[in-house]
Amino acid sequence: MNSKCTTSKKRHTGYFRITAFIFICTFAIATIMDANADEVGRGAASGAAIGGFLGLVFGGDLGDVVEGAAIGAGAGAIGGAVSKSKRKKEEERRAQQQREQEQRRIQKEQKQQAAAAQKATKDQQLEEQALIRAIGEDNYRGLVALVDCEHKRAEALANAGATASNPDHKLSSLWLKALIANDLKQKDRTAKLYQQIVTADADIDTVQQASIETDRVLMDVRKERRDRGIACKL
Repeated sequence: MNSKCTTSKKRHTGYFRITAFIFICTFAIATIMDANADEVGRGAASGAAIGGFLGLVFGGDLGDVVEGAAIGAGAGAIGGAVSKSKRKKEEERRAQQQREQEQRRIQKEQKQQAAAAQKATKDQQLEEQALIRAIGEDNYRGLVALVDCEHKRAEALANAGATASNPDHKLSSLWLKALIANDLKQKDRTAKLYQQIVTADADIDTVQQASIETDRVLMDVRKERRDRGIACKL
């Protein structure tokens, strides 16, 4: 009986020790897991700092450096570093896309502006050629000189235009001389030129009509001077 009691007591004592050991181990494992969880949390919070440091060592591309480790860790400092790296890559990619879009927009505008300028230059050249054919090159250059307040040069070119064989060019020279004389306020000479215009131009019947037409064109000449900031010293 005593032997059975002793054996039973030993069994109870052993069972108690095993139970206590399991409890202690379970508690210890839980404590370690909690501690690890705290470390993971702190690591995740400091992911930006780790990411910055890794960036110093490995450059901006952290994917190849810590991607595998982050898969194993699942969280923490390394995971934070990878996340920061990915966000940075995405931001850089979007910024690059925006820069490329802006560059394409600017290039498109530049092409359009260049095309418009080229067209304007071509139109101006065509217009100039048409004017030269109509009134003669000397008279055209003389009219440009008049706008620029270069009266002596304009007069010389008008005289050259008067020698043309084309009757329209001759008549244009006469009108140009009338404009020059009127602009210089040479009344007597202007009156004589008006009389010559009445004789030469089938569309002008009176001196008064020649004067009105000359004044109208001279107003356009003076407006162009104002627009271009040209001041004549007569």
